[in-house]
Amino acid sequence: MTLDRDTQQQAIVEQFFQYIRAEDFEQCFHWAKKNLQQRQSTAFALVSQFEQQAEIFAKQVEDLPAVETLLVFCACYSYARHEVEESNWYLHAETLVRSSITAISTLPNCGITKVLQQFAAIQIDICYIDRGIYTSQDWLISDAASNIEAHLAAAREVTEQFSESEQQFYTEHLNAEFSAYQCFNDGVSIVAYLYAIRWGDPAVLTEQMVKLRPKFVEAVSALTAADKYIMSTDLEALWPPLTFFSENRQASSGELYVERGSISISYFANVNHLITRELRQTLSHIVASPPAVHPLYFADWGAESPQSNMLNDIWAGIAKDFEDIYSWQLPNLRMPFRNRNANNKQLNFDVELIYYPMGIFALNLKAPLDDTSASGVRHAMSLGTPFAMDQDMRWHEQQVGLLEDFAQQRFSELATLLNTQYPHYQEDVEDLLIFNPSENRFVSTLLDRVVERINGQDNSVTAKSLKSHFAYPAFVLPQRELRSAVDDWCLRTVTSEQHNLNQDCYNHDEFVFTNHHECVLGLLQQPNWVLEQSAEMMEVAAAVNNLFHLTNKLLDKQLRVNLEQAVPSLKDKDISAAKLRAHVKKLTDEGDCLKQFTNDAHWLLDLINAGSMMTFPDHTRMIQKVFHYMDFEKLHTRTQETLDKIHYRQKEIISETAKLYDKLRTRNSKRFTRILSGSMALISIGALKDIFDILNGSKMGFVISGPLQVSIVTFFGMLLIILLINKNEGDK
Repeated sequence: MTLDRDTQQQAIVEQFFQYIRAEDFEQCFHWAKKNLQQRQSTAFALVSQFEQQAEIFAKQVEDLPAVETLLVFCACYSYARHEVEESNWYLHAETLVRSSITAISTLPNCGITKVLQQFAAIQIDICYIDRGIYTSQDWLISDAASNIEAHLAAAREVTEQFSESEQQFYTEHLNAEFSAYQCFNDGVSIVAYLYAIRWGDPAVLTEQMVKLRPKFVEAVSALTAADKYIMSTDLEALWPPLTFFSENRQASSGELYVERGSISISYFANVNHLITRELRQTLSHIVASPPAVHPLYFADWGAESPQSNMLNDIWAGIAKDFEDIYSWQLPNLRMPFRNRNANNKQLNFDVELIYYPMGIFALNLKAPLDDTSASGVRHAMSLGTPFAMDQDMRWHEQQVGLLEDFAQQRFSELATLLNTQYPHYQEDVEDLLIFNPSENRFVSTLLDRVVERINGQDNSVTAKSLKSHFAYPAFVLPQRELRSAVDDWCLRTVTSEQHNLNQDCYNHDEFVFTNHHECVLGLLQQPNWVLEQSAEMMEVAAAVNNLFHLTNKLLDKQLRVNLEQAVPSLKDKDISAAKLRAHVKKLTDEGDCLKQFTNDAHWLLDLINAGSMMTFPDHTRMIQKVFHYMDFEKLHTRTQETLDKIHYRQKEIISETAKLYDKLRTRNSKRFTRILSGSMALISIGALKDIFDILNGSKMGFVISGPLQVSIVTFFGMLLIILLINKNEGDK
């Protein structure tokens, strides 16, 4: 039965739109899912695994009852809307919306189901609008607005052929939603047009803004009146950057493009100090004498064999002790990047895994930023953040949505491999490799040559003119999760020049800004070797900083375990000297590893504090300032405090265990003396004589006397004594 004639199906749609009007998408999903569960529907399994599998195929739902199919539609759509509001998994959300359309398209055909398909399809284009906002791709907004207008027109065409009952149902439940979409799209179309001309003549932009502003305000007001809070506020936030462009951009200025530059996105993982020495030895061996195969070749990743790396000659202080650096070249990672007019532009990341001494892995992804607008540079910078929008990336025949997830997967596999390679414990150790890609990350952006594009003509930009350009903030402002409009960087206060680290190494018109998670190097007046030096300086500094950040997490956990660890008492039934010896040995081994790390940490900290890390004084001053802006002082202070606490607690445990061990040996010795005395009494001549008298008088058919009797007594007596001595030795 078609939806327009089935009251049960209509009730489902009515309830669905009640949730949609209330913008309570999460509750809508749970309602649909619960209904499927109560009906014991096979579709319940489908909607329960949306996070892992968003795509639904027609054959999976075509045999469902119509009501259950509608519930699948509701679950898919509402989960997608919730995901859009709460995360940046837009590709995933778009797939879910397409699954909702797939589900409803299997229902018997009628006007209402056709309109519902158009209703859902509009959400896909709203995802494109959001993607255009977050990544400052105004043409995505324009294209999406055109698509939405087409969907609205198609829906209107269907409604013109509605029966009276269909028209009534549409008026009650769907008309308000389509009217809101029309208002929203009218406003978005205005903004998309104005964004498209924002880099043209400011006078023209101002004129068009004055002309179109009333219609834009009308759209926002209509959404507000209709209680469409999300759409009205989203739309209203798109206007302020246009005002700023109109009022502040000089008529003679053009859009900035990076003619030559690069971006490096790094994620870090810390190896537990229990195995750093062994891992270093293993890597040294397989590089010096390469075996045919080895787990650390990472063959499943398509990696090349590891090779030994050398630092630049600017690292005199650490070059010798940091000479054991190893790296693996992994397959490239590719992603479509700002493909306007299907120009097939890509970001092509070189992927490299680096192991530094003291136990830090760095997963580096580097890509050129050639012919990339200032907005595009910020888009690329955002890829290395926890609030990045998912992309359609490919690596080693695998699909990748987020670089953070890519790093998480690689490090998880690396942790499994290390647990297999170094089985120090009977069970896998969760913290043999510590990593958190959301926190332990670093994005380095290098600008080499920048041009200003005016009417299709590129003009070189000097370092001095770049810093005075309208779009300069786009390069130097830190990334942030809040991105409410295209090029909203223009509304933020530019980073103060007092934080520019150029004074020690670079020219006064150049710029270097850094913090814990990112840096930008605007070195437009330097040769290539300086660019490479500078990039390596930031790369190593980030690795060292994250080494201590991750180590603090590991040490915090170790301290917590040590503090909670209780020394057993003599009353414990399972206590033995052997177990105590093993426990002390384990603590001693861990202490030795920790002591080695402590020595290495002190060595590194002394180099940094004394200014001996770098070869030249200007680099030394530079790296000290870099560490300051990375908040390194707080990290290493906390590291030292935690190390001291762990050392103290371990000594305390070992001391208490040693005392217990002595007490246990004393107790065992006394017990042994008592048992031995009793045993000797038992085998005394008198006692043994009584035993043999009993045996000889037992009429068992044999008589034991003379030398044989003495030999037997002696044998069993000595055997008993030997057993007692062995047991006592085992308890020591």
